[in-house]
Amino acid sequence: MKTKKLIIDEREKKYLIKKDLNNFGNDLGVIDLENVEEGTAITSHNNHTFYIVEPTVYDIVKKMRRSVTTLLPKDIGMILTYCGIEDGETVVEAGTGSGALTIYLANAVGKNGKVITYEKRPEFAKIARKNLEIVGAVKKNQKIIGLEEDENEKNENETSNNDKHNGLYNVIQKIGDITEGIEEKDVDVIVLDMPDPWNVVEHAKNSLNKAKGRIAIYVPYIEQAKKSVDALKEHGFLDIQTVECIVRNIEITEKGARPSTRMIGHTGYITIARVRPK
Repeated sequence: MKTKKLIIDEREKKYLIKKDLNNFGNDLGVIDLENVEEGTAITSHNNHTFYIVEPTVYDIVKKMRRSVTTLLPKDIGMILTYCGIEDGETVVEAGTGSGALTIYLANAVGKNGKVITYEKRPEFAKIARKNLEIVGAVKKNQKIIGLEEDENEKNENETSNNDKHNGLYNVIQKIGDITEGIEEKDVDVIVLDMPDPWNVVEHAKNSLNKAKGRIAIYVPYIEQAKKSVDALKEHGFLDIQTVECIVRNIEITEKGARPSTRMIGHTGYITIARVRPK
């Protein structure tokens, strides 16, 4: 259950707002949103058109608060696709960051699956929790394991357990350094977005389901990718491959179509592997 709705004005400029907001205005005028459902076009007081729609996860992630640079959709898509993450699976992720990848992982595993996400920095975990609340991946003020919060926050956590929204609520947040070990066993997929993923490979080997366990590693530098691949080989992982995704938009106008002069070039290297059965 998303807690936001999306407004698109006639110029196709987008605004992500709270669902309970009763009015909205910009330079094109003011609109009354009371009792207006998504999927409605309404006219402002000075006769400009606004469209009220339900935001996608992409809309939310694009506008949500960030503590660090998040993975881009092109890289997230590669991880989801190459790992073949599906409904009902258990995924362990590190680190959480702002929660962008966590949101997409939660959507992929669905209500029958779960995502356990590790983050070393409490302040980042709190920001991620707010973002995860927007898409219904966690309950409001849900407890972050390993994080001490004051009494007011604890009371809010207890109240939130009675949340009636129809969310996925399939994400568990943890404060911890995953290089020191992974508590979860029989994990289907481990996804690492961190500076030193090679220090987690041995723990991943011990935690992954031997029938179908997979690992995905995202790093920005080729030296990090090589060190990660070396660690995967050392610990006997199978089907190791490293890829890079580059995206170029195509401009289509009445005059014709041509590639954009700007493109999204290198962001990171993605390494995928499968744990070796015993």
